[in-house]
Amino acid sequence: MLAALTRIQALAVIALIVALALATLTIGPAQTGEAISGDGRYSDVQLYHDIGNAVAGGEDYYHAATRLQRAHGFPTSPFVTVRLPTLAWIEAAFGWRATHGMLCALLAAAAVAWFAMLRPLVGAGERVAAMLLVLAGGAMVASPGLSVSHELWAGVLVALAMALRVKGLTVPAFIAAALALAIRELALPFVLLAGLWAWRSGRRAELAAWALLLAAYAIALFLHRGAVEPLSLPDDALSQGWGGLRGPGAVLQDIADVTVLHLFPAPPSYLAVLLCLTGFLGAPVPLARFALPWLATIALLLAVFARPVNFYWAILTVPTVMVGLAFLPRAARDLAKALRR
Repeated sequence: MLAALTRIQALAVIALIVALALATLTIGPAQTGEAISGDGRYSDVQLYHDIGNAVAGGEDYYHAATRLQRAHGFPTSPFVTVRLPTLAWIEAAFGWRATHGMLCALLAAAAVAWFAMLRPLVGAGERVAAMLLVLAGGAMVASPGLSVSHELWAGVLVALAMALRVKGLTVPAFIAAALALAIRELALPFVLLAGLWAWRSGRRAELAAWALLLAAYAIALFLHRGAVEPLSLPDDALSQGWGGLRGPGAVLQDIADVTVLHLFPAPPSYLAVLLCLTGFLGAPVPLARFALPWLATIALLLAVFARPVNFYWAILTVPTVMVGLAFLPRAARDLAKALRR
């Protein structure tokens, strides 16, 4: 991708990367809302644990969710503030230990899928690095308590679906993406992206499948709304909306906070996130055309719409985002090649 640039274009890309790297030095400490892992208050994690336990005990999901969200000051309106019931049903059906085990197994499957997908595209070293970085990027699945995170499930499933789709395994990719969408609606951009490339590639059957998935999902959301709104009361808390307008710095902060990069101090951790994103400019084209738009969409959501309390949307980028480090040397070589043109 970068190797095809002219010398002037390569210089412009380098200047932009350097400017962004210098800008990371000016980013202040992150100001997140209530931590997803809890901090002594009643957190999102505790809420979803309690909802799962209530459903396992026989209570209807929608009654349990609206009751608990109301009791602890969480909004019930608009209807999307109440999550889809898919994950709670999984937790109730299989139990906490099995649910956590399934999430860990999905991460392992994603790592293997990325290794296999990259086999004809890059060398052995990059394949191994990518596989290890998938595991590192999704390290938070090791915490059993975070298996209630809808964003974590969606992020892992999208990473798996992306690898399978690039590999050409359309049916397994469709299943993984559909499950991600059933758990968290923020997986929708990947489904739209897959449909776009099916259309661009002339794959009519695949395009029809993605279109049917979107139609079925629209019906599911309509039914979800019909189940939530009658149970919402006039004095329930309302969402403060999604218009954070926090800017590009929030993207680097939020992704750093939800990956192992938070172990580094700021601003070096923010620079590391920038390098992860930059690395995908050197990724093989079949992968880059999925990974770059997906990560760019999540970055847009974080920069424009997410409030500080919504920082956990960045979990949608795991375990994909850190794989960019595997392609960073390739991106540097491609830029050097373009500069010599």
